[in-house]
Amino acid sequence: MKKITIVLDGVADRPNEKLGGKTPLEYAHTPNLDTLFQKSRGGVVKTIPDGLEIGSAVANLSLLGFDPHTYRGRAVIEAAGLEMPIDENDLYIRANMVTFEGGSFEDSKIKSYSAYEIATEKAEPVAKALAKEVFGDGYELHYCGSFRNILVVKGGKKLYPVDFMPAHDIIAQPIAQYIKTEGKQAPFFDLMRRSYEFLQDKGIDANGLWFWGASIMPDIKGDTAGRVALSETLLMDGITKISGIPNIGTKREGRSFEDFLERKLEKSLKAVRDYENIYVHIQEPDDLSHELMPVEKAQAVAAFDKVFLPGFLAGLKGEYTLKLSSDHFTFSDTGAHGGEPVPFLFYDSTRPAKGQGRYTEQGCKETGLSLTAAELGKW
Repeated sequence: MKKITIVLDGVADRPNEKLGGKTPLEYAHTPNLDTLFQKSRGGVVKTIPDGLEIGSAVANLSLLGFDPHTYRGRAVIEAAGLEMPIDENDLYIRANMVTFEGGSFEDSKIKSYSAYEIATEKAEPVAKALAKEVFGDGYELHYCGSFRNILVVKGGKKLYPVDFMPAHDIIAQPIAQYIKTEGKQAPFFDLMRRSYEFLQDKGIDANGLWFWGASIMPDIKGDTAGRVALSETLLMDGITKISGIPNIGTKREGRSFEDFLERKLEKSLKAVRDYENIYVHIQEPDDLSHELMPVEKAQAVAAFDKVFLPGFLAGLKGEYTLKLSSDHFTFSDTGAHGGEPVPFLFYDSTRPAKGQGRYTEQGCKETGLSLTAAELGKW
């Protein structure tokens, strides 16, 4: 029997004033998703164990059936996704090109965690000049596309862990409360300050760097026989690279979301034909949450319901189970992540259920069924 998992990254949310007090799932027109929910068992699943980082890395490791406690930070996973050579003695840190507002680095707030998804052709020459002028002496800044960079600290494994707040979790907050001027973090905040000074008046939306996701090489192990993942992000590329799961990537590349979903649908159905255990990851809801765009997030959910889901279900042959879940909450009013249990549904083609309701945060909570990711993985 085929086993299929669909993850709508960050789709779980809380009520938003811009949606009349509804969540994006509640606001979106989702007749196909709701029909599937009525034929499924629904509930909530705890994807992020207590004490672990609240985000896509831990949540997707859990949903993939790996031990999330092996996670050692995000940047090294993305470096692996970029096919960068990984040295187990180095420290890897994500470095976002961001848009600050304020009169100085210390007095700033982060206005956009991605410098408004800055285009690679604008960011790349500036980022490479920044790497040359500001970094050195064991600090290597590698440009990775759009707003993304990875800082490699040679021989820096001994510094781990180094804690930074993710930029997307502190939008519009004064960064002064997070700046550390003493201890092992101090040199990194000095590099951020010097980067801020270098990036002023460069004619692009990015006027600073923000470090987060400090990491060392994890030990992700598990059964990968018959498995495949369909990823869209560097993070998922890296998880599959390190774990050894074959990966079929699909990048947005400027096309409309509906056009993108058509391509994703085609690749997903082919993966179902070729593999036994299929993991489909869709990133758009999370990105729109971080950009504080709840209306557009609801529209993305409706597009998934209209374009991807009916075609995918119609193309499935034979016996299969289908899990559909958020990986974590992403709040479209603040851009931050939430680690509470997320809504899921489980459909078994051999034993359809007979129920009612909608696939929403509240609809799944009201079933009274609450599982851990490990428990759901055994279904």
